[in-house]
Amino acid sequence: MPVAAPLGLFNPGNVRLGRVVGWYSSLFALLRPPTIGDLPPTRLLRSVVIPPVSSWPGSVRAMRLVTIVLGVSLLLGVPTAPTHAQQPDSTQLKKFQRANGFLRADQPERALPLLEDLYTDAPQNTAFYRKLKQTYESIKRYDDALQLVDDRIDSAPTVSLLAEKARLLYQKGEVDAANDTWDRAVALAPSRPQTYRTVYNVLAEVRHFRKAIAVLREGRDALNRPGAFRTELAQLYGLDGQFEAAMQEYVALLSEAPGRLNYVRNQLQTFVEQGQGLEASIQVLQQTVQETPLNEAYRELLAWLYTERDDYAAAFDEYRALDRLGERQGQILFRFAQQAADAQRYGVATRACEAIQEQHPASTVAPKAQKLLGDFYRRWARQGADSTSTAEDSARYARARAAYKSFLQNNPQHSDHPEALLRLGTLEIDVYRALDQAQEALDQLVSNYSDTEAADEGQYHRGRIAVLRDSLDRARLLFSRLAASAQSSDFADLAQYELALLHFYRGQFDAAMARATSISENPSADVANDAIELKTLLQEARGPDSSDTALRTFARARLSQRQRAHGPALSMLDTLLQQHPRHPLADDARFRQGDLHLARGDTAAALTAFRAVPERHPRSPYADRSLFRAAALLEASGRPGAAAQAFRRLLTEYPASLLTGDARGRLRTLRHSQG
Repeated sequence: MPVAAPLGLFNPGNVRLGRVVGWYSSLFALLRPPTIGDLPPTRLLRSVVIPPVSSWPGSVRAMRLVTIVLGVSLLLGVPTAPTHAQQPDSTQLKKFQRANGFLRADQPERALPLLEDLYTDAPQNTAFYRKLKQTYESIKRYDDALQLVDDRIDSAPTVSLLAEKARLLYQKGEVDAANDTWDRAVALAPSRPQTYRTVYNVLAEVRHFRKAIAVLREGRDALNRPGAFRTELAQLYGLDGQFEAAMQEYVALLSEAPGRLNYVRNQLQTFVEQGQGLEASIQVLQQTVQETPLNEAYRELLAWLYTERDDYAAAFDEYRALDRLGERQGQILFRFAQQAADAQRYGVATRACEAIQEQHPASTVAPKAQKLLGDFYRRWARQGADSTSTAEDSARYARARAAYKSFLQNNPQHSDHPEALLRLGTLEIDVYRALDQAQEALDQLVSNYSDTEAADEGQYHRGRIAVLRDSLDRARLLFSRLAASAQSSDFADLAQYELALLHFYRGQFDAAMARATSISENPSADVANDAIELKTLLQEARGPDSSDTALRTFARARLSQRQRAHGPALSMLDTLLQQHPRHPLADDARFRQGDLHLARGDTAAALTAFRAVPERHPRSPYADRSLFRAAALLEASGRPGAAAQAFRRLLTEYPASLLTGDARGRLRTLRHSQG
């Protein structure tokens, strides 16, 4: 088997041979005739295996130079006898290089006379011809370029030359003449498939899609091959905006080759992303699926198009049918459920998980689907916090809770058991305030799965429970253990921050400052920003007396707020504001009062507190947030005019706020709702 070898295989000591071969390589770059194609001569040369000269027999060695030159000449189709018309001398080579240099420097006017002289001297030289034609085109001298092509057509017309002439005519603006010339090209060899591909490629290059379609359809008829040029036609129809016709071609392609589904999807992707042809494509596929309901490729493509249209409910029906047709036991539905959840279409995602439980309870994916069902219902409830009723959110949380419990009961050995215990435990804390049930789940997690990452997080939440129960000593012990045992995880920094907060709640401000400073020095930590905020608070809020009375009151209020003791927290903040109305903590205290009133369901008091912050503390970092919350409360209470005024005030007075984008969005919604 021949092995491609670089010129270095020749004997390095044979200088004369090296020079000759190098000279021929440069020369053949210019002289290769059209029959060679576009393959570089050096590649052709290197495909010839030539053993080292030193290994040749003496009699052969004497003829080595003649043999090499003759063989390479015959390989490349170049006459061995020198002819002035085809073999440029060194002067021509230098002139050609100068012309190329001018073209690279975007100076075609300076290259043109050099190329014209070269072409006059050697009109059959393909390199001179092509470069001169390209230069004429670049400066829009189409008549001169056409003359070059016509000269070659007169001597030996080919499909390629006629297609090239038509392209130049089209660029010149002579569309009818171009179309006639393309027809001449086809008529030159109508029984060869390559004829139609050659003409099609030129037409596609100039984006003359309608003519390209006509040529390929003519080729189908002439060749008596109804399936010919299917991918080319499908692409052309799409480029021309004939999306229904394009999809019909793709449908036929999938009928012949179902394995090309990914190719079809990739071809459609650009148009789908641009919003073009989606409805037409769906309509064609819907009809096709009705006529051929057992074809999985059609259904899978239709399901994908539904998701691109954001119609996950329709996609669910197709994926359910695919799962059944392929006897996949819920695996296709499981993947679709994850896809729908990633798109935040939790209603469809939960339906898919429930369908797996109902139709394939014994499948390998059924346990995972049960656990995911809890995750999806929980995310759905959180997503709907601002847009759905409390009753709807409560129902979703209840379904999440039931899904976790069912999974834990039925799958005690499953690899997701620790994760499900963690999810159930945090749900009991954050949603139901059921600390005993949360403690039970988290204790089981930490005891039985101590070597998992979920156990580290469970340890953290056990510390949270201790804080909520006001068992601060136990909380300190749990967070200290976590900080020591989870040094390579994010929970170590989180535990350190909790220890800083425990110092803060107890009025141990120096110790809190030390821990907050240590955490803030690691900017990659997830709680670094929280630590910086605590550090800034401690720096700015000490005083006015030596015992830091205001800050101690504020710290106790913060702890009570965290423990959901809203009444005591409000009383402490009221005391702080009465005794220290101009303290640096006043703006923070009023903002927290708004949060506490909101947590108690007193929206009127919350609105008053939020409105007071920008009025009394216009430069406070809480001012923009307070305005936004006040505007949201006004909107929710059915006062769109007042809400819009508050949103506009935020945009005007705090243009650098991170909330400006949300404020503009809410304003647009309000304007739309008011007509």
